[in-house]
Amino acid sequence: MVSIIVPVYKVEKFLPKCIESVLNQTYPDFELILVDDGSPDKSPEICDKYAELDKRVVVIHQKNAGVSAARNAGLEKAKGEYIGFVDPDDWIAPKMYEQMIFAMEGSNADLAICGYDYYDEDYHVDEQRRYKVRSNEVVDQREIMNRFSDMPPSIRHGVCNKLFRNNLLHTQRFINGLHSSEDVYFLNEYVQKIQSTVIVHHPYYKNLVRQGSATHGGLSIQSLAESFVAHEQMYKDAVGKYPDLKVHSQAFLLDVCTLKYNEAKRKMSSLSSNEQEQMKKYLQEMRRFIKQYARKAMFNKEIYWKTRIYYLLNK
Repeated sequence: MVSIIVPVYKVEKFLPKCIESVLNQTYPDFELILVDDGSPDKSPEICDKYAELDKRVVVIHQKNAGVSAARNAGLEKAKGEYIGFVDPDDWIAPKMYEQMIFAMEGSNADLAICGYDYYDEDYHVDEQRRYKVRSNEVVDQREIMNRFSDMPPSIRHGVCNKLFRNNLLHTQRFINGLHSSEDVYFLNEYVQKIQSTVIVHHPYYKNLVRQGSATHGGLSIQSLAESFVAHEQMYKDAVGKYPDLKVHSQAFLLDVCTLKYNEAKRKMSSLSSNEQEQMKKYLQEMRRFIKQYARKAMFNKEIYWKTRIYYLLNK
């Protein structure tokens, strides 16, 4: 059985499409766990309606506590051998879980990852970012940790286009209270336990790009600053296990943190003077972090020399 966990909060416009895409899966043995995280709109009623219509739907209602708490509530309830996550404004192709389970069982992999395409709110696919379909591949732990540091990313750090083995998760849970990067921590912790991953190179996951969402430009300056720690942990764990990944992982860490720092600076310009004063400490922490790692990366040949100097002079 697959337990598919969907955290639900203020998504009444998109939720039916998400739920129906799960109910239309060609893999028959699943449960859909909808966790209403105290949503103030009609989302709770939508969840209950589908539970009345389909016995595979399980609904949990709880006070608002954030996406991590909602997913954790789903994990506590989950009965499946496999665990999957879908965000409530996204949807999935009918064959997604059938193909991912088939690939996992055929390769005895501990993790499955499928491709994804991006759509706007009118459900038009972004042709510029179409996922390239190709044959499945199986990679070992070192290689998957190496690919986490590709820039631009070849594997996203989210949990929603992935399938996990429940027996490897054990008591692993999402960290409550974070403003961002809960997926990075969760995925990084899981990868420490695995031997191999199967990558299903088909865009079975459909990612809706909503302006202002946390995934697409809606993170606060505080959240952007907190994400540095998560990516640093991923870097430390990769290099700790595989020292030969240092050059690649270090280059990624500096790249991703500089991108987030520049995004924070752009957000800063739109704040009031009082808000800027409150946020200034986060920018200072982010700048110090980048300069610290830039000094360590002075001889990193994977980083263009002008870029290394830019990191050091970052203001």
